[in-house]
Amino acid sequence: MPPEFNQNTMVIAELIKRQNAVPFVPFMIVTSSGKTYEVPSPDHLSITRLLREITVERDDGTSALVNPLHVAAIERLQSTSQSG
Repeated sequence: MPPEFNQNTMVIAELIKRQNAVPFVPFMIVTSSGKTYEVPSPDHLSITRLLREITVERDDGTSALVNPLHVAAIERLQSTSQSG
């Protein structure tokens, strides 16, 4: 019997794939409420696989716990730097 589809597992797998990508490409997690969480480097993201917890750490020392059920999209983070 094939494994049952589980949205949490799919979100966690996609985040792990992006976190481990070489080269790393910064991305943003968009939740169902419209809130966004930037992941500018692999070190800004922690994933607890067994508990299905996603933690996004910010440079100011704060962090956000994101429920994978509320992840609506994972988007490439647009660069804010412009070459001149």
